[in-house]
Formats: sequence, structure tokens, C-alpha cells
Amino acid sequence: MKGNLKDFSGTQILNLVSLAKRTGTLDVRRNGTQASLSFQDGKLIYAAMDDDDGSLASVLARDGRITREQASVLAKRARKIGDKQLGLLLIQKGYLTRADIIRSIKKHSAAIVKQFASWQEGAFAFDPGRLPGDDRITVPLDLENIIIEIARVQKRDEQLEEEIPSLDVSLRFVDRPTVKLQDLKLSRDEWRVMKYIKPENTIRMIANRLNMSDRQIRRVVGSLREAGLIELVRVRPRERLTPEQRKEKRAIVHRLIDRIQGIGVAE
Repeated sequence: MKGNLKDFSGTQILNLVSLAKRTGTLDVRRNGTQASLSFQDGKLIYAAMDDDDGSLASVLARDGRITREQASVLAKRARKIGDKQLGLLLIQKGYLTRADIIRSIKKHSAAIVKQFASWQEGAFAFDPGRLPGDDRITVPLDLENIIIEIARVQKRDEQLEEEIPSLDVSLRFVDRPTVKLQDLKLSRDEWRVMKYIKPENTIRMIANRLNMSDRQIRRVVGSLREAGLIELVRVRPRERLTPEQRKEKRAIVHRLIDRIQGIGVAE
């Protein structure tokens, strides 16, 4: 199975793999980014994307359980003994529990597969039977709930495109005197966007400043609007006149000018 995501969406591929209970690895390349998703009997067991290579050190760092510096040290150790032995060592030393490791791996795999499902183009190929090396830690993850969540998010993104068709509009705060900003529980991205809400800044300008995609900025703005904190500044469209209407309007203006000048002469 091979093709391009322009013709066969990521969600459709995941559905096919899940329903057919396929085993193997799906490789996808898009604009210099590469993702690899491994499945066994239709369940996701391993996921990697560029620097997030699915290794235990990388997964734990991404989940915030260790620092990048610690991950670098553990990665060197893993190259000698493998991820499974490294995981056992961390458990034996009391740094992590088995449940911690499984939870981090599931969180990592779900995040990677959701990112893959958002791609709208990219060459893919499914290699039956190829699985990660024996030294890797694989955790089976059912795709059904993930696919449902992906579909829900995609539908919400479509709604946001309808609600915010243009990013070339400004935002303003809703007057809520009883609300204290310091008491709000907002995400990091929501706080970042709030910082740049000014009359002179359009949504597109804020997105560019924060290096956000159109989809990301719409999600943040949509969330802040639903919370009743901000609103779009609706710009009244300029009136479009026909040539005849413009000519008539100029004539009216000239008549008014002549009348005003005539009054001045009369006095």
C-alpha cells in the first residue's frame, strides 16, 4: 500500500489499518519531515517523527519527566544496552514506575499519530511485517478512540474556518470588570496570544509573530472567544459603487460646494 495523502487521508489510512488488523510500518515523508508508525494486529505500537524518534529517552523528555540534558545521557546508555534494559534500570533505581513509562509512551504515540493525521499531503508507503527492533519498548494502543478524537478535532477546525474566515481582522478584549486576568487558567499559547491583542495587530500578524499556523491561531482565538474574553473587530466593508453612482455622487458634492460658495458671496 502506497500513495499520497492528497488522495488518501491519514484518517482513512488509520481506519483501514485498524479495521483490517494490519501489521507493519507506515512511513510518511512530507516537506523534509518523516514519520514512522508501526502497527500490530491493527493497534499502534510505536511512533516516531524526526527528532521524536520514539526512543525511551526522547519520549520521557517530551513528557517532561526528564530534562533534555538527562535524555542525552540516557540515549548514550540506551545505545549500549537498549531501551528495554534502560527502562528496567530506571524502574529498579526508583526514578520511574512501569506505569509512568507506559503512560509516557502512550501519550507520545497518540500525539505523533494525531500530528500525522493533520497532514494533507505527503508520500506514504506501508511495509507489511516490518516492526521496530527488539530493543525498543512497544505499547499497544487502540486506534478507535484516537480516530474519533481526530475526527472531532477536524470538524471543530472546519467550524472555526467558518467562524473566522479571515485572519486579517483585529481582536479586542470584552469588557468584563469582574474578571481578573491573573486568576484565569489559560494555556501557554492562550497567554502568548493575549499579550499581542491590540487594535493595530491583526490575527495574522499575531500568528506570524508567534510562529503559529493558521490552524493553531484559529484554535487559540476560538477558545478565547468561547471563554468570553475577546471578540473580533468587525470591519465594515467599503461601499462599492458603479461608475454611474460615483459620477452622480461627485455631481452632488460639486453642487453642495457651489451652494456653499454662493452663500458666501451673497453675504
